[in-house]
Amino acid sequence: MAPSGSGKRPFFYGWWIVLSCFMLLFLFAGAGFYSFSIFIKPLEADFGWSRSQISLAMTIYMVVSGLMAPLVGLMTEKYGPRRIMSLFAVGFGAIFILVSLTEVLWYFYLAYALLAFMSAGVSFVPVSTVLARWFVKRRGTALGIAMLGISMGGLIMAPLIETLNTTYSWRTAFVFMGILVWVIGLPMTLFVIKGHPRDVGMLPDNGLPLEIPAGGGKTAARPDVEIGETGWPLRSALRSRTFWSVVATFILAPAAQMGVLQHQVPLITNIGVSGTAAAAALGFTAGLGGIGKLSFGRISELIPLHYTALLCFGLQALGVLVIYHASSSMHVWVYVLIFGFAMGGNIVLLPIVVGQYFGLVSFGVIMGIVTFFQALGSGSGAIISGLVYDATGNYQQALILYMGLYLLAIVTIFMAGRPKAYLPVL
Repeated sequence: MAPSGSGKRPFFYGWWIVLSCFMLLFLFAGAGFYSFSIFIKPLEADFGWSRSQISLAMTIYMVVSGLMAPLVGLMTEKYGPRRIMSLFAVGFGAIFILVSLTEVLWYFYLAYALLAFMSAGVSFVPVSTVLARWFVKRRGTALGIAMLGISMGGLIMAPLIETLNTTYSWRTAFVFMGILVWVIGLPMTLFVIKGHPRDVGMLPDNGLPLEIPAGGGKTAARPDVEIGETGWPLRSALRSRTFWSVVATFILAPAAQMGVLQHQVPLITNIGVSGTAAAAALGFTAGLGGIGKLSFGRISELIPLHYTALLCFGLQALGVLVIYHASSSMHVWVYVLIFGFAMGGNIVLLPIVVGQYFGLVSFGVIMGIVTFFQALGSGSGAIISGLVYDATGNYQQALILYMGLYLLAIVTIFMAGRPKAYLPVL
């Protein structure tokens, strides 16, 4: 490796980290939750369960994921992301196979609780923690690219799982997802992930490499080694109005997003669109979300965070308004275009907001705590839609509620105030 005095900058290993995080999120999202709505009708047909009963599994999944998030944040900081992500990737694949053995409702719930437990170790808490340390100035872009994996997971996996489901069975589809996690995810966690730029003698954002002694000894302390690692202590953050405004924002917006997304296939088929077309629409929604992730990641670097959130949540509310009045396939595709693009910003904004408001000193734990509340919101949206459908035979009242939640999320992010100045320690 070139010495720091040479001025030569090698290829930044951080972009390999971004790629590996992209693939992990591809699996986490494409297999973990984008595929769920595809299984609603097959499970309903095979077991006679109601949609609210089936949807409760996703609520359990979201809540358990949320409960795991702070713990995963602590474990990632204590033991390192490579160990934690590898261990959980093994379990994530195994539980998918166990889901395929479902025969009774309680087993289905238990399997999804375990699936959530394992998925938390390869999801956006450890991913965001890793990327926040590899990138400072380009954090929004790096997160946007990595989070694109979530959308690509939906774009590719939703049609693929639907094909496996219709050609073979939903059980075969679950086995396939488990094997895919092992084949793709494990090599990424074992051979690519590095927890910090200093592990390969680099600095965040492609700073000049550090000189590492050939004998493996420790380098002298340098002030730029911990670049960007400043911020709020955990206790101070938890006592602030800013923190709870951020929490409220990421309860409200995810509740609306997942309430729509987790029921999108049956919602669209109720309009008269075929199941195949509805699955394709779900895939395109996810794909457009990828463009949204890239866009909102970059936008967050250019304009104040409040206005980025305003654009993100406002467009989603508009998309819900379109599907509320939809009566033809044309309306469905207008909804897909607007909602799909805008929803991509939610998951990117979460770590960006945490990083901008609170810095990196307690990033993993704060990110985990906010993610816990975000999971509560996401899980409540899924079950609310199921309950509304069972009670009324349609999703109209739920859609009205979700438009209101998006507007409230805009209010709460403005209540958080402007992020305090955060400058790396140089």
